[in-house]
Amino acid sequence: MDTTTTIRPTAQSLNAVNVNTAALFTIEQPSWIATQAFAIYTDASSVATDFGSNSDSFAIATAFFAQQPNPIGTGGYLVIVPRIESAGPVYESVKDAIIRTKDLVYYFGMLVDSEYHSDGATFATLTAYVQTLDKMFFYCSSYTADFAPGGLLDLVRSSSETNTRCMYYHDGTDLDTPAFAAASASRGLSTNFDGSNTTQTINLKQLATFSPDQTLTETLFNAAQTAGVDIYPSNAGVPGLITSGENGWFDQIYNQFWFKFALEVAGFNYLATTQTKIPQTEQGMEGLKNAYRAICAQAITNGFVAPGSWNSSTVFGNPAALIRNISDIGYYVYSQPIVLQAQSARTARQAPLVQIAIKAAGAIHSSDVVVNVNL
Repeated sequence: MDTTTTIRPTAQSLNAVNVNTAALFTIEQPSWIATQAFAIYTDASSVATDFGSNSDSFAIATAFFAQQPNPIGTGGYLVIVPRIESAGPVYESVKDAIIRTKDLVYYFGMLVDSEYHSDGATFATLTAYVQTLDKMFFYCSSYTADFAPGGLLDLVRSSSETNTRCMYYHDGTDLDTPAFAAASASRGLSTNFDGSNTTQTINLKQLATFSPDQTLTETLFNAAQTAGVDIYPSNAGVPGLITSGENGWFDQIYNQFWFKFALEVAGFNYLATTQTKIPQTEQGMEGLKNAYRAICAQAITNGFVAPGSWNSSTVFGNPAALIRNISDIGYYVYSQPIVLQAQSARTARQAPLVQIAIKAAGAIHSSDVVVNVNL
């Protein structure tokens, strides 16, 4: 008897998007500048080798790698991108450097090695562009005027440019200001989303190698909070980041990016790795929605999502089921019934629209206590 055996190769799938990565855009020129556009680093000593131990890039990288935890513990890295130099010397803008490199190497966070206090127009152009990207820009200023009403950091808040995270830090050393942004980015971009109860907030977290900002007054403290600017004061002698939600909370923005990327990868991998065709039926849609449900379940596990009350006016699918699922498990997944799908969409082999509702777990940043004393 003849036997025919067919071995199917394992279909390739996409890897998860690494949101624990960052790029530093610098005007310094490393030893490899003539042959490559960027380099990836996982330790500061390698940066010293390429840029010199007295370089700004090394100092900023040292602050980045010094934090605990930091992105390296979750598979992250730091990309350093030298900005192209022309006669003058004149350097390409950070926006142009991003456009040039974003498809060459992946990075999620972005850092710069200088300040924009004297060039607010360029800064505004950059932050507006960053808002169109699925990335986050970490920027620190040493000028209090920048977070006064109408200042360049306050304009980030008023423009709802949530992808740009603004900070203020001033200790008299110019280089410590961009290094502070690198330290904050490192501390923030260190979540292991595959773990259990691993999502975090950076509020009140300490940054290694940085002392509390001694320039802060109560007036400046309040102004920074109003402008959505993170600061680093002393709390009864203990340093800690004080964050502001006026331009969205950092962890809220960061976690939502992870969730978006994870859904995209899960959907692609389900379509790409299923050996047979996925029929345009409710059964086929159930498999696709299960791929999305797995990401929602992981968001519950890592602490980004939690059961709660749905207090939004936006509902879809079965409103009663939505409210019940949010209350019981924290998420609800719905797709338009196949029988209601337009023929043009069916001919194009498109899945019906999938809608997902989640309840973010939020975070506690402060507490009030009332004590009743009975004598």
